[in-house]
Amino acid sequence: MSISDIDAIIVGAGHNGMALAAYLGKSGWKVLVLERRLEEGGGLTTEQYTRAGFLHNLHSNYHSFVGLCPVYDDLELIGGDGVSYVRPPVQMGSIFRDGTALTIHTDLQKTHISMSRFSQKDADTFVRLYREVKGFQDLMIRTMMYAPPIDLKDITNALSTWKLEDKTEFFRARLRSMSINDFLNRHFENEKVKAMLAFHAAICGYRTDLVGLAISFPFMLGKIDNWRIAIGGSHRLAHAIWRCMRRNNVTLLPACPVIQILIENNRAIGVCLEDGREYLASKMVASSLDVHQTFNRMIEDKWVPQDLRKEICDYQYQDTTLFTAHMALHKIPSYKAAQFDPDINQAWVLNLGYECLDDFNADWNDISNGRVPENPKLNVAVNSRFDPTDAPQGKATGLIRVFAPFAVEGKGAAVWATSFKDVYMQRCIDTLIEYTDEFSESDIIEAKPYTPLDISEKLINMVNGDWMVGRIAEDNLMSNRPNKLLSQYRTPIKGLYLCGSTTHPHGFITFGPAYNALQAIADDFDLDKWWAQI
Repeated sequence: MSISDIDAIIVGAGHNGMALAAYLGKSGWKVLVLERRLEEGGGLTTEQYTRAGFLHNLHSNYHSFVGLCPVYDDLELIGGDGVSYVRPPVQMGSIFRDGTALTIHTDLQKTHISMSRFSQKDADTFVRLYREVKGFQDLMIRTMMYAPPIDLKDITNALSTWKLEDKTEFFRARLRSMSINDFLNRHFENEKVKAMLAFHAAICGYRTDLVGLAISFPFMLGKIDNWRIAIGGSHRLAHAIWRCMRRNNVTLLPACPVIQILIENNRAIGVCLEDGREYLASKMVASSLDVHQTFNRMIEDKWVPQDLRKEICDYQYQDTTLFTAHMALHKIPSYKAAQFDPDINQAWVLNLGYECLDDFNADWNDISNGRVPENPKLNVAVNSRFDPTDAPQGKATGLIRVFAPFAVEGKGAAVWATSFKDVYMQRCIDTLIEYTDEFSESDIIEAKPYTPLDISEKLINMVNGDWMVGRIAEDNLMSNRPNKLLSQYRTPIKGLYLCGSTTHPHGFITFGPAYNALQAIADDFDLDKWWAQI
């Protein structure tokens, strides 16, 4: 591909950058994707992190938008030479210190039975809520996530205009003034049921104590049974997008860090690489990077309006990140709580430690103040239970994840590079073993920590280890993300677009930023919208 051949340049080969490139390539454009790292996929990273033959998803492990996100179908990412998914029948579970357990199933009746052992009223409420959400899921999730965002005030006005509140039990305009904790306390009575549902929100990146996030929570519960495992590791999804790119003549160059977006007469015309090479694009440049890299590091000051520069400087990231222990195992753990509910041994996404909403509140408070939770509460997943390809025969791959701060009080982020990470990992393993049955440390072949500092250094888009690439709060969602001026994926610089997770909806493997940026680009360049219209 010669320099003059390029229609569009995409900076960054994470899943959003790759997806946008594939769409544009399929539209007949000649597209060049430039990636800083040696491999594509961003958070779709799978490595033999502990021992040879054990595949660990270092970042994205849970894919919950399969079947909801149009990108999978438009780019034919599933089946054929694409990715294969498993949807575990027992999706999630919580194990409590008293030996009881609660399980979430793909079979709603089984979830109801499990929940009713704690509260019949809550079980009935959950079923009504779930069915109500499913009735609006296509309208709300697909049109709200996979379309350029509107103002939250317009959403609440629409609820009134559609007279939705007259037709539903749970959707109310007042959710904008409520936290997820408030929603759960209003509708549910049992602390363990509330803890299970709050855990789902937390691993989706939503703090349960922040006012305003209740507006998203019902829709989040609509996909509580849609967690999927990519067989062979999450990187297989990156492979599938890459193959789609190749079929449509998109060129991807790894190990090509962009240091400058070239601008002429207030129009983006190309990029300059670290080694001095320049590539020019006849139509546009799109950045899938965070706003600070894009505007503060790659664009000369004279091209960025002062008010925009200030808003970018004020852009905030999550104060909650993840500490992970990746484990190569001799066998899959079983749990003492199986005596109460045998299905807990078949659950994929597990909560070990959160027993009530106060447990979450205590951890959020610690993390906000730079304190690592002294008693780690675990998110445990053993993918090998459902994917035998991710470990040698008879062995297993597992992970423990814990919510943690990036910068530790009085010590900063550098503490994660010291022996503290090994001490904290051991504390997590000891906690896991307390819940297990006939499983001990001798069943762990090797465990290796992956810290908030590791996240930020491997994927610099995830500033401070923030896998959502921006604070999840009412003032940074929908048309406020990352700010009013940039929320529609266009920038004040002609021909420069944003397609990364600092834009709506947010991080996670939603593909929303790419899909929505595509709509803006298609409108601006009068592209034929061959993809399924929402």
